[in-house]
Amino acid sequence: MIRNQRKSLSRICLVALLTASATGALGSDQQKAEKRVRQISAMAVDSRTRAIVNQTMADEFHAKRIELMRQRHAMNMSYGSLFIAHELTATGVPMLDIALELEGGKDIIHIANERNANWKAIGDAAKKLNDKIDDNIYRHFLHGKADEPAIDKYDAHTDIVRADLEVTPEELASARADYEVWKNRGSGPKVGRLDRQSENDANDTAEIYKGPTRPHASP
Repeated sequence: MIRNQRKSLSRICLVALLTASATGALGSDQQKAEKRVRQISAMAVDSRTRAIVNQTMADEFHAKRIELMRQRHAMNMSYGSLFIAHELTATGVPMLDIALELEGGKDIIHIANERNANWKAIGDAAKKLNDKIDDNIYRHFLHGKADEPAIDKYDAHTDIVRADLEVTPEELASARADYEVWKNRGSGPKVGRLDRQSENDANDTAEIYKGPTRPHASP
């Protein structure tokens, strides 16, 4: 009898330990994902990079640039929150449902948790998007692209919502530091230029010019 009780107690303790470990891992995945999506939001605060963030997200989600702006205006969402919303729609959640729940007072994190969002997948996708944003900032200056009006009349100066102000000073400073690094590496006079054919061959990764990554570790 005592031996059986001890075995039952051991099983209970083991289940509790495994449950606690799983819960901790899920919490860690969510925290990491939130940090990465807030990095997207911070990079979009400045109009100089907002257009690049918008274009990068439009390419990622096969959406029109102006449509992303309209969604932000309709739901008062930062680009990081909009990223989560699109990740949810990719799993079958209607954007209209998200909009209605936001209007009802929930935030995007609450909505994602109610939908049992895969925070590990969202975090990994956010990291890839941040890397693409960095790369596009770099390429923008590497190729000396002039800012041109978007075909669908997207305008970074009107692509502003109240939620853009929710980033912390530290997050904003980090985003600006990243921007300056990629700008300087793409346009600095010390950067050697290749002939057009060689530059085109290197265009997929641009590692010939890039050098080290951002000034601080990626979350």
